[in-house]
Amino acid sequence: MRSAMTAVLAMMLATACGAGTDGQDCASGKCDQPGGTNLQQCTSSRVSSMDERRPHFTPDGVRWSCRDVNGVTADSNTKDDRGQEYCEYFSMLHTDGIPSVISDSSGPVFCDASTPCAQGVCDTSIFSCVTAKSVDTSKQAKIMGKNIDARDLVTPLDPVLSAGQLDWLAANPDQKVGECVFTSWHNDRDQPITSTETVGGFRLDAKTPNSSAPLFKMLVQFNSNGAAKSLLDHCLQPGEESVMDGFMRACTSLCDGRSCLPFRKSDPSVCTMAMRVAECGCSINVKEAAGTRTLDLTRPADLQLANELFVPKSRRGFTLGTWDGIGQLPNGCRFVKTGVPETVTVGSVTVADPNTDQTIVACDLKGSHITATTAKDPKEACRTTYGDEVVVHVRAPLPGLATLSCDTTKPSCEGAPWDFSNL
Repeated sequence: MRSAMTAVLAMMLATACGAGTDGQDCASGKCDQPGGTNLQQCTSSRVSSMDERRPHFTPDGVRWSCRDVNGVTADSNTKDDRGQEYCEYFSMLHTDGIPSVISDSSGPVFCDASTPCAQGVCDTSIFSCVTAKSVDTSKQAKIMGKNIDARDLVTPLDPVLSAGQLDWLAANPDQKVGECVFTSWHNDRDQPITSTETVGGFRLDAKTPNSSAPLFKMLVQFNSNGAAKSLLDHCLQPGEESVMDGFMRACTSLCDGRSCLPFRKSDPSVCTMAMRVAECGCSINVKEAAGTRTLDLTRPADLQLANELFVPKSRRGFTLGTWDGIGQLPNGCRFVKTGVPETVTVGSVTVADPNTDQTIVACDLKGSHITATTAKDPKEACRTTYGDEVVVHVRAPLPGLATLSCDTTKPSCEGAPWDFSNL
């Protein structure tokens, strides 16, 4: 039965990927967003969401990786649909500081201990003359593929590297040449930056060069605190009973292409969580200064408070981490602290949250990451190297803020109703 289902899913996935915008082949990255019917897009989304090794659904909440689905690509050097998963990313490359291998008409200029260079210095590890042996990071890095407005306009993708620089990068695969930056900072949150940290020579409150766009903040319109709450609100209802699979029930019933885009990893996952809360008749018991109160979700004010519990305004954005946990990162990556308090506040209650200042991640961009396929688009190097491992976590309300009580007499409503085993 599982083999038959796998074959059907694979066939529908292939159909969906082949139905991109303008009739192009999404699987080969030639269209900027995947096409296909709602069912085809939901079937594609299910593949990663319900992966038994890395399921999007856990008792603690829902999660997904920053890497976009196949078919979400750039469609020019200054327009780019990548970064749709409440996690935008871009590359910072010390383009002017990357040395070059010096060549003449016959190729790289040879040197060794007895054959000095007429220009530059000798790199005896490759027996070639080079302009320098290490990357100069004294100047600010170039910013490539950074969103600068809601229309998917970005800073240029191509760093315009010389042939000599590409030769040097190939010969120095372990040298750090820049940063891959992943940010979940919601575009409608404006908490001040109090940290003095820098990335690529830029302060965290910097603007993107030649624009008024905040450099480390998401700019795509729907990557916002408000959009996430609207998505929860939209999906807080039962799905179509005839669809037995929990993920497909949420995606096909409730992801209408407006409030919930079925081809994304984030939208159907959040929608599934909200739908399961409704289907299991869960009540939300919120902590308040005067005690505990059960929210009445038919009242707009209480519904707004429920959404605030899952997507608090006091967090700058969703917490970043890995598949192994929200306090971890892939090798070569680090959290860039913005200086917000390690707490979360909802209503009149504030509780400790040691993971709240994890909305910006910087990862090493090395010479080995700049290949023939990424030399003109280092943002793609960031996507392929780190995008699958930097993970967005939407957490259930912390116990100090609220608890959920669900009707366990209903099917698959034991524990967290959205947990993988319940879908």
